[in-house]
Amino acid sequence: MKSVKLFFFLCALSAAFGSIRAQDVSVSAGADIVSSYIWRGLYVGPASAQPSVSLSAGDFTLGVWGSSSFEGTWREFDLYASYSVGNLSLLLTDYFFPRNLPDGVGSSYFKLSEHLFEATLGYSLGESLPLSLAWNTNFAGDDDYSSYMEASYSIPAGDVAIDLILGVTPWAGIYSDGFALINASIKASKEITITDSFSLPVFSQAVLNPDTKDVFLVFGVRF
Repeated sequence: MKSVKLFFFLCALSAAFGSIRAQDVSVSAGADIVSSYIWRGLYVGPASAQPSVSLSAGDFTLGVWGSSSFEGTWREFDLYASYSVGNLSLLLTDYFFPRNLPDGVGSSYFKLSEHLFEATLGYSLGESLPLSLAWNTNFAGDDDYSSYMEASYSIPAGDVAIDLILGVTPWAGIYSDGFALINASIKASKEITITDSFSLPVFSQAVLNPDTKDVFLVFGVRF
């Protein structure tokens, strides 16, 4: 069964590559610096650098995203492919957590059983109602098919963008032992003007996980 799921994942990647070869490609690269790595209401790691590179052609995007803690205690390497049609989007992600630092003990990238594959279906209602919805489910590498649902509502406040976020897991899996609200957060983003031609995007996010009864306050800078 896992081989079948991985086959469909690779087919989707192949289709995306085919489309990109036939169209003009745009390349983007960037990096975030975060005070701590909080993901879907869960603590993943300490202060980290999170670089990314993506190729886009039409409605297709292929990219790689990573995270490496400054303490050398956590690394992550993710490949993804996305396709959008109007307000609807489909995202396939290959999560991989490399060998432990600094001893090099851990998983091998070329062993598929060490990877985690996730499918995400997203829908945005548009500018008239700035509400975004997403359903995420692990379809390979996780026997529990762990899932996460999130709703995000954006509120403009002058030169600051406010996002209100609620995230739940519908059943037992990597997020919790059962149905639970795991992410209730508010995120404030703005751009700080450095020169007439350069500004620096920054954000602060307060996160509450009612399930684990934990709270986080994160600061980030995007380059």
